[in-house]
Amino acid sequence: MNSSERGFRLSPPWGKPQSQGYEGLSRLLSQVYQPAVLLMLPEGQLLFANSAFLEWTGWQLEDILRHKWIWLLNENTVPRQDGEEGFFTHIRCKYRDPQPARVRLIDLENEGRRFSVAFFSPEASKGERERKFDDRLLDVIEKISSISLETPLSHSLKYICAMVSRLLDVEACALYQVSALSPQMVKICNGGEEDVFPPVMTLADLVRLTGIQIWTPGRRALTLVHRAGQEQGLTFVASASLGNAGGAIGLLVLGGRGEVREERVLSTLRMLRRQIAAFLENYLKVEVIQERLSAIQQDFDVLESAINGVNEGIFILKPDLRIDKINVRAEWLFGYAQYEIVGVPVENVLIGSDRLRPSLEAALEGVPIHTIGDLSLHRRNGLSFPAVVQVVRVPAEGKVNALVVLVTDVSEGEAIRIRTQQLEQRALLGEVTSVFAHEVRNPINNIYTGLQVLSATLPPDDANQEHLTRLQQDCVRLNNLMESVLNFSRNTQYKFEPVDLKDFLQRILDRWRPRFGKVNIEAQLFVQEGTPKAYADPRSLEQVFTNLISNAVDAMSKKGGHLTFQVSPKIGSLGRSEVVIAVLDDGPGIPDEIRERIFEPFVTTKPNGTGLGLAITKRIVTAHHGSIQVNSFPGGTVFEVTLQAYTGDES
Repeated sequence: MNSSERGFRLSPPWGKPQSQGYEGLSRLLSQVYQPAVLLMLPEGQLLFANSAFLEWTGWQLEDILRHKWIWLLNENTVPRQDGEEGFFTHIRCKYRDPQPARVRLIDLENEGRRFSVAFFSPEASKGERERKFDDRLLDVIEKISSISLETPLSHSLKYICAMVSRLLDVEACALYQVSALSPQMVKICNGGEEDVFPPVMTLADLVRLTGIQIWTPGRRALTLVHRAGQEQGLTFVASASLGNAGGAIGLLVLGGRGEVREERVLSTLRMLRRQIAAFLENYLKVEVIQERLSAIQQDFDVLESAINGVNEGIFILKPDLRIDKINVRAEWLFGYAQYEIVGVPVENVLIGSDRLRPSLEAALEGVPIHTIGDLSLHRRNGLSFPAVVQVVRVPAEGKVNALVVLVTDVSEGEAIRIRTQQLEQRALLGEVTSVFAHEVRNPINNIYTGLQVLSATLPPDDANQEHLTRLQQDCVRLNNLMESVLNFSRNTQYKFEPVDLKDFLQRILDRWRPRFGKVNIEAQLFVQEGTPKAYADPRSLEQVFTNLISNAVDAMSKKGGHLTFQVSPKIGSLGRSEVVIAVLDDGPGIPDEIRERIFEPFVTTKPNGTGLGLAITKRIVTAHHGSIQVNSFPGGTVFEVTLQAYTGDES
């Protein structure tokens, strides 16, 4: 049976007639679980206690109904209402010392009878309140000391301000930090419910607020935070400088609107300032260390990029001549990945010369830079290559810390030298060929003229007429060949200008239409909308497309077909505007062995071709800073010419 049920059944000891009228109130109050409540007559006789009161004091309902309620109070307490807050007293308990509480009395009337209701709010004693506050303060200090320095500073400071605001029950709390960029303090965190304090303060304010101070209305407002508190109607503004007097790094400021407990606020700030300053100093030290580490890492990344970007293979050796690191070029030169040869003796990788080991030992003994010279080293696959090797010692604290071996592959330089020599020989051959072609053309023309005269003197049915006709055709072919050789070897002067490809190509196709009709070829031109003009030399560009059309007509002359020009804009790899002209035919295609060499001189698929048309075409396109590509398959060929677009910025 619970206490509320007992409250309904028991009657006060002074008689049944007097107990009438309180059962309804008892039933109502029994539903109130908090706070503790007593029901009594105006003269103080107890009638009912709810379960919260019984649990708090340890009494049974039967124990207290024998007494008037004054029996429960501290004997020195005068049970007098003190406004809405009631009065403070100590309540007698069954198994422990009297407990502090604030009591508030309310008079009620029910069924014509008057009653009083007492509401109890348990309060801690001053000593207990101080102990609880100290516990909370120590908890805040412990939490500040346990904040991870990896947490973002803004989050950590907001957390600190919130804890300080709750601890001291203030409406405003802010943290300031001395700026590294200007002579002022900047608010880096705002806590509490109100944003009262200014965003910046002068260093003069920091000097005035050195140490721990508290301002209250009536005192002179010397700083910006004091004036802000005065304007906002705060009852106090307290501050604590962070750091030592010779090097303060910030300021903690808080303000409230409630009762000012100066001693508690000042003592609390005295303890918190050390912890918060230590946190800020540690965070700033970690930040400086991280910045230095970041700078070191950036320098290391730059150095590593430089090492991997050089054209020499680099081996870093430990003093025992085992490999510690190699760069990307060394991996490429020798065919080893770094992880495969770390810790391996260097002579097991740099294989091929007996001069290497003595040079490394000489470097260990003190030779700063030792150039071994030309060596023949072997790659992982067994192939050898010529190389120049240098050894550089890295000293540290009077001894060799490492050796750096630089390996330069000179086979590429040798190949370039040979290629340059070949180009020079080709250039000389081109000059000789040009002179030769020029000198040969005149005799060919004389021979051709003589053959014509000889043919005219003979009867038409003469048996030699067939031989003379064949010889004249050979002369024409030789003359065309010499003309192509001269065109190929001639230095052409290009005059660049904007070219509207739609009109330009249409004119070329129109000139070829009679020939297209004879061989049953249908020609089409498609120009994508928005295609810019090309920047080109019209005369040489006409030769390019004439050569391509001529080749396509020859390829489709037996069965006919379709010839299509497709023109479209393009953005090149360097972000420049370009124009692409694709020339498509549905001829038999180009064999793979010919396609790979199609732009080389004297390569042709025609029985009577010179093999110089596409070579001249490629040279003209290259002179236009463009490109030409071919893609062929059985049933068709596509030539793709890319030219620079006209932008108006050309000089």
